[in-house]
Amino acid sequence: DAAGDWEAKAAAAEEEAAEEESGDDDSGEEEYDSDGNKLSKTQRRARKSKRAAESRRLRRMEKNLTSRSRDNLRCPIICVLGHVDTGKTKILDKLRRTNVQDGEAGGITQQIGASYFPVENIIEKTKPVMDLHKVTYNVPGLLTIDTPGHESFTNLRTRGSSLCDLAVLVVDIMHGLEPQTVESIGLLKKRKAPFIIALNKIDRLFGWVSKPDQPVEQTLCEQEQNVKDEFENRYNFVITQLAEQGLNACTFYNNRDVRSYINIVPTSAISGDGMMDLLFLLTTLPSRMLVDQIMYHENLESTVLEVKAIEGLGTTMDVILVNGRLREKDTIVVCGLDGPIVTQVRSLLTPQPMKEMRVKTPYLHHKEVRGAQGVKICANGIERALAGSNLLVLGDDDDLEELKDDVMKDIGGILKKVRKNEDGVYVQSSTLGSLEALLEFLERPGVDRDGNPNKPIPVSGIGIGPVSKFDVMRCGVMLEREREWVKMCEKEYAATGEWVSGNPMNSFKEAYACILAFNVPVLPDAEKLAKEIGIPIYTAEIIYHLFDAFTKRVNDIKQRKKEEARKKAVYPVAFKIVDERCVFNKKDPYILGVDVLEGELKLGTPVVIPDVKWTGNAQTQEAAKELLEFGQVMSIEKDKKPVESANRLTGSVAIRIEQRRNMKEYTFGRHWNHESFFVSKLNRESIDLLKEHFRDDVPKEDWKLVVKIKKVLGIP
Repeated sequence: DAAGDWEAKAAAAEEEAAEEESGDDDSGEEEYDSDGNKLSKTQRRARKSKRAAESRRLRRMEKNLTSRSRDNLRCPIICVLGHVDTGKTKILDKLRRTNVQDGEAGGITQQIGASYFPVENIIEKTKPVMDLHKVTYNVPGLLTIDTPGHESFTNLRTRGSSLCDLAVLVVDIMHGLEPQTVESIGLLKKRKAPFIIALNKIDRLFGWVSKPDQPVEQTLCEQEQNVKDEFENRYNFVITQLAEQGLNACTFYNNRDVRSYINIVPTSAISGDGMMDLLFLLTTLPSRMLVDQIMYHENLESTVLEVKAIEGLGTTMDVILVNGRLREKDTIVVCGLDGPIVTQVRSLLTPQPMKEMRVKTPYLHHKEVRGAQGVKICANGIERALAGSNLLVLGDDDDLEELKDDVMKDIGGILKKVRKNEDGVYVQSSTLGSLEALLEFLERPGVDRDGNPNKPIPVSGIGIGPVSKFDVMRCGVMLEREREWVKMCEKEYAATGEWVSGNPMNSFKEAYACILAFNVPVLPDAEKLAKEIGIPIYTAEIIYHLFDAFTKRVNDIKQRKKEEARKKAVYPVAFKIVDERCVFNKKDPYILGVDVLEGELKLGTPVVIPDVKWTGNAQTQEAAKELLEFGQVMSIEKDKKPVESANRLTGSVAIRIEQRRNMKEYTFGRHWNHESFFVSKLNRESIDLLKEHFRDDVPKEDWKLVVKIKKVLGIP
């Protein structure tokens, strides 16, 4: 119960305020803020005043909630969701046109970000269905959000719960449930939002005869038998798919239990069949099931939908006002990317009704606007306001600092997910709601095709709105940091011969120097700068596509570095000369007949002869005191035919080992003989390259060989 929640919050705030009040300013007790810093006397007073103001505000809200009445309902807010190409926009267009006759202002008012349908016009258009079901309407009208899809649904939220009262899930009868439909169902379940299903495109049924001026139930009854059969088959298929998602559903005219079964309305956005039924259901369901939710109250509930600049008006803010009132000259507090924004409402605008389209100014000015409706606010300094955040009004009895803290709670949780000054991608989104959804997805990106969990993608910076030059410059810091790190590593290697801070060839940090832009345009100057400094900008309207683009970038970089590493990678191998007859050339280039004991002998492998016996056991293997750097394997032949590599199963092979310039030449019989054994010359760098780039190419047994060779060569 909403009133109960506010009562609990108010009681908690009052208790805190009372505790503050009882604590004397001059008492010896010290107070600290959330970061553990000691508060001064002035800060303690400010905190006390803030808590008292919060308590008063919550009490006022609680009083407003208790004075609600079932006789005073507001318009329910409707969102439309569904898969691409199911007809979401067409349905919205058809619903809007339903109320416009002969160029008159048939009652529909195209509001900012929403369309308003007065109840008189709904009655006029849905009379046949009303007469059939013998129902009257109790709501003053409907407010449908103009932007279809997840976007509007995720934006219309107030601290975790959705401001959308009822959703329409559009399902294509010809295709059934599709990936985005299932995603929408998950979103609706998560928000516990009631919804109805529009089973769209019934006009595609072969032989369908359209009759948009009568209820869809009657139209279905009057169809030919083959049309009825096809509808029944496709309808049953969708019912089965919904059951797999854990949902019970049936057609609205057969639904006797609206709380357990989801209503399905067969519709066609092209022919108009079922449109009056959909409108009828959207108007009757809220007053039957959601009365507590749609009772009007004076607590301000409003969400910023969009911030945009309009010629002649400056920067404006489109807001959905659900409950409460907004007045001209009100001081409003709104969440901004750089901190809270406090400004005064210059003007409140709604579009002209259609009959007054000839008037030059396209907007009507209002002194006061009452919920629920869409409104455009003109004010100064709102350029950085966050779409999807809540808007508060400063009352006579309110504390401004307390309202600032309250409004910034919207972004507080999001900023915790951002790793500033660390490695991570730069994320740009259209609104706060979609940014939240994107960050949540990047933190837990689901599983791949094999069912293995995908790695999370860290985020180092966020932005809202179109990608600007400023965003590219902020992302460029990541690239600069990566370049500085590479220089430092190379300096260390030149000085010590070791990669102290890591080998750049094994690092994929450069992959993070990119921008993932979700549902936002890229400004031309930003695009130009990004090309100049080498920062890719990935844009997409579906979250998964961004993830795929970033994954492809990482894989491309890995592949490039793998090719670079291939030149330096050394595979583990141990081999011996077959017998004394198989030493064909005792001087450089050495030509030998050998048997591979363990591992794989590849072309280009540098080999050494240790001065110890090979036991083949890591536990008993001794470390070599002296190593003969013998050279590099330049060719391998089996039965007089060249081969790329050889292992134990290949059998005896002939190899040619060449020495590099200035290498010491070793004499057969004095330095080495036919009983000497050879191992590949591994070092710490080559082992790290193998682990990072060729882990899957090296069999498990060969990794055990790496441990043995490390022991022989004394590699830490």
